[in-house]
Amino acid sequence: MPPTEAWANDRSLCRMYALFATAGTLVMGTLAVTFVVRNADAGPIGVMRNFLRDATHNLASCFIYADLALIWAALGAYMIIEARRWRIRHVWAYIVGAPALALIVSFSVFMYVRQRRIAATRTPTPQPTPAPAAPATKEPQR
Repeated sequence: MPPTEAWANDRSLCRMYALFATAGTLVMGTLAVTFVVRNADAGPIGVMRNFLRDATHNLASCFIYADLALIWAALGAYMIIEARRWRIRHVWAYIVGAPALALIVSFSVFMYVRQRRIAATRTPTPQPTPAPAAPATKEPQR
């Protein structure tokens, strides 16, 4: 794969991850603000209590909440492995950021940083330059 094609793929992936992070921030942020506004009269602790109650209110919400928690654990392990491989610092912030922001946001930002790191480690293969020809010398004939 020529270097220009690899860089184009990196740019496309970075754009996709940035799009997911932005969309996730907007959607999940809107939902979080709406929930907090509707439960503001309960106070900060009450908002958290109401959220956990609503998240575990019925079997369907328990299913989704448990699925997200398990996905968070699996993606956390993946992020730790990839962070070590690509020497990405502060991986704990992406993992802790998942419940604080949203899993879609923190994972997309991690993947964006990972892809940037991968792109930075790629070096175009240098083309061999021909060595200059030595001047031709004639040896005297005997």
